[in-house]
Amino acid sequence: MKRLIITLVAIVVATLQVAAAKIDSMEFHSAHDYRIVGKGFTDTESFYDRLPASVKEGCREELWTLSTNSAGMAVRFRTNSKSIAAKWTVRQQMNMGHMTTIGIRGIDLYRLTDKGWQHVNSSRPSTKSKENSSVLIEHMNGEMAEYMLYLPLYDGVSDVQIGIDSGADIAQPIDPSPRADRSVVFYGTSITQGGCANRPGMCYSSILSRDMDFEAFNLGFSGNARCDLYIAEALARLNPTVYFLDFVPNCTAEIIAEKAVAFIEILRKAHPTTPIIMLDSYKFPPSQFNLDQRSLLEGKTVEMKKVAEHFKRDKNFYFYEGASYNDGECSVDGAHLTDLGFKAMADHYQKLLKKHIRK
Repeated sequence: MKRLIITLVAIVVATLQVAAAKIDSMEFHSAHDYRIVGKGFTDTESFYDRLPASVKEGCREELWTLSTNSAGMAVRFRTNSKSIAAKWTVRQQMNMGHMTTIGIRGIDLYRLTDKGWQHVNSSRPSTKSKENSSVLIEHMNGEMAEYMLYLPLYDGVSDVQIGIDSGADIAQPIDPSPRADRSVVFYGTSITQGGCANRPGMCYSSILSRDMDFEAFNLGFSGNARCDLYIAEALARLNPTVYFLDFVPNCTAEIIAEKAVAFIEILRKAHPTTPIIMLDSYKFPPSQFNLDQRSLLEGKTVEMKKVAEHFKRDKNFYFYEGASYNDGECSVDGAHLTDLGFKAMADHYQKLLKKHIRK
């Protein structure tokens, strides 16, 4: 047994040494030089922040910290390299007990094929350092192809570098996918942000973006989608094809009664005809049995129906009650979704969006 353990350790060490040697031989290019999908604002404090710097003053500290997470952002590029690697530096080195480190602070590579976006590989972040490096794929055929590299969901990044073989070419994408001329702003909770996808590309907004070919702006803020009016002012600066609002799980019935109408009216004033989709709360599995939780959800639904009534003459406002995608087998912890849950959610929401986002 001792000899077996020594052999296995030697194999692991040798593998790591080979990977390190491979990375050292590659050329690295800043992601800043290529299209960044899902970055809604240019006037940010740090490049990969999700909210403009002007929001910071007066913003709750926990909300601002979440806005520095790179959820939903991805780097678009094309290359003929037979190998692709990445180096990325995270800001916090976050860990959570109910979500994989790849989903929290890893990266996720996709390639555009004649069948659409196909997953290539994801990469585990370091357990010891904020600085990460990984060879994502090797031994490809060397044809020029389009790629999309998703960034961490629950951590921020201060630097991202794309590695290619020495002598290979890397350039701006030619294919417009995901299309920037139609987009959806997703405002919501931890689930909107991506909790608890196994890897960054499995967040429901990113699945929808690939399947329906639109640019998604992920403005999910874990535990902090509370209809803050300064957030509505920021979202109103964007010019999406659709606003998709999923804030109820983070709000009390009182917050909904106090703020929801005003929040939506800020968006409507800036965009008089843009479709606004508002969702009721998910029916979390425990609420089938926990009477207190069920009562809280029912109280929120009462207030949401009042909001819907307020906008009943708005032909571009849509309220959807309940969530039929959740069969009770979709969550990690009775609330946050697995990849199975995110795929089911994306399939369900595609039915809501297809009226407004046509292939």
